[in-house]
Parts: sequence; structure tokens; C-alpha cells
Amino acid sequence: MILSLYAILFCIPFVCASLQNINDTCIYILDSGSASSNNTRALWDILLSCGWTLFACTWTAVHPNIPGMNEGKVAIISRRLFIMAMALIAPELMITWATRQFFSARAAAKDFNDYLDTQPTKVYGDRWTITHGFFVWMGGFMLCVNDEPRATLTPDNLLHFVDEGSVDMPVISQVEVEDRSKGDGLSKGISILQLAWFVVQLFARYVQNLPITLLEIDTLAIAALTCISYGLWWKKPKDVGCPCIVHWKGTANQLNRLTYKYVVYIFALNCSDLPAF
Repeated sequence: MILSLYAILFCIPFVCASLQNINDTCIYILDSGSASSNNTRALWDILLSCGWTLFACTWTAVHPNIPGMNEGKVAIISRRLFIMAMALIAPELMITWATRQFFSARAAAKDFNDYLDTQPTKVYGDRWTITHGFFVWMGGFMLCVNDEPRATLTPDNLLHFVDEGSVDMPVISQVEVEDRSKGDGLSKGISILQLAWFVVQLFARYVQNLPITLLEIDTLAIAALTCISYGLWWKKPKDVGCPCIVHWKGTANQLNRLTYKYVVYIFALNCSDLPAF
């Protein structure tokens, strides 16, 4: 909530500058051709600048969950585009979603670390971090019975099965989880540079009392709110394609009630009927 307030306050000076230009008697005409001076920009310059900034922010900031086993490329891309559209139309919902995932991941890591502390005689590898929490909530562990996928395990399912001895505790380090992520420093750096260049450009026009379009104000607001979601998802693995396999040690008859289902929680811990992003 505080971050959202800061983002709004950050945009206020630029909004005021835009309103002053609207109220001026001098009307600036944006030509679609080339600019005639340093203070005049072509229409395509503004559209490309805003478009690239929005694309860089939304495409990089979105961290979708692991796709279901039966999902194809078209379904995966369509889901990502839908999330990007939601980020453009209602960025506050993205912040809500990212916030709930952040706290859910932190709670999951704490629950597993508390369980590990109660098992001093067993060696389970490294302690869980918030990256592990994100990984398990995004469908990172798939239960297999006789080499057949049966269900995506939620943190509660996994901890319950490990406690009763039905499955072994997955041993995966934070480095291994991050290695599955498709996000790298180059893609993040390019997005940050694009956003920084856009902000510096608007700030320079504001200082020089040059006109700022409403499209640029809207782009700046969306980018500022998207950065909040990006910060909350900073430790979440990005574009992981395959889950980690957890093998069932009991008999298959004990799991007849389980069928494959891609379960993902978005706004709450127990909302499996919500659409999976």
C-alpha cells in the first residue's frame, strides 16, 4: 500500500505539468512526420517510446506459474498475453496478486524450515528460502506414481506427505531453482534501462517546461505500478517449463482419489477454483 502511494506521488509532478500544457493557449501539434526541432517530437516517436516502455515492463515483470502438463504453446502464450493485458488495464490487481504470492511463498518457506528444525537427525540439504516458497506455490513439485504424473503438490500436500513418509523431502538448492528460471540479468537490465531512459526523458521535459502528453503520463503510472509487482516477484523463478518430480513411495491404490490437476492459488491459499495464471 505504501509503495502504491509512493508511485502515485511520483507521478503527480508530471500530471501537473501535463495539465498546465493543456490549459495553455498555445496548442502543440504533433506531426506524424519528422520533428522540426529538438523541442518538437513526432507522433511516432511518442508512440514507440511509450509502446517499448510498456512492453519492456509488462513482459519482463510477468512471472507466470509452471504450465500444466496438457497445456500447449498456444495456451501458454495466450495466458501470458492475458496477464500482460491485465497489467495494462488493472495494474493494481497485479500488485494484489504479487503481494499475496509473496506472503504465501514466505509462509511456505517458514513452514518447511520449521519442519526441518524438528528433524535434527535427518539431512535434507539447504534450508528453504522464499525462492523455494515461490517454486512450490507455482507448481514446482509434481507427484508421480509409477512414473505417471498424478497431481501438482501444494505446500500443504507436500509437507503432509513428507511428514507421513509417503514421499521423500525434495532436495533442491536455491541455485538449482534459479537455474531453472529463464530470467537473467541481461533481460532485467534492458528493461530497467528502458524504463530509466523514459523517466529521465520525461523529467528533462518537465524541468524545461516542455509539453508532456497524457499517453506518457499513463505509461509512467503503469510502469511505476508494474515495478512494484516486479519487486515482489524478484525472487520468483521466471518461465520455468517443467516441475521437479516427487515419487510416491507407497502403493498406487492409496492414491486412487488423486487425478492430475493443475492447481494454482492466486489471491488466497485455498482458492483452487480461481483461473490459473
